[in-house]
Amino acid sequence: MNKLPLQFWAVAALVVTGYAQADHCATNLASVQNAANQAPSVQPNVLSAVEALVPAALEACGKEELAMTGAESGSPMLAPDYVSVGQSMLINAADLLNGQ
Repeated sequence: MNKLPLQFWAVAALVVTGYAQADHCATNLASVQNAANQAPSVQPNVLSAVEALVPAALEACGKEELAMTGAESGSPMLAPDYVSVGQSMLINAADLLNGQ
């Protein structure tokens, strides 16, 4: 049974329902959700960091999606291996939940 505090799940639900999920960040957000589901417990400082990172990351992802839509052909941000700021924040949140 998952022992994450109720506050985390409330924030997670708000984040998932309150923000549009930018396509380029969807995989990373799923990684955060999987890490949260698999975490037996989370230290309070980790929880605080994740609660701050995820909403900020999703806001960044939305802005980046708009920038990518208007990017010129050949722009580095359109490269398949490009990692955006929002993606990086979500990767860090998942790593924190995984104890890394």
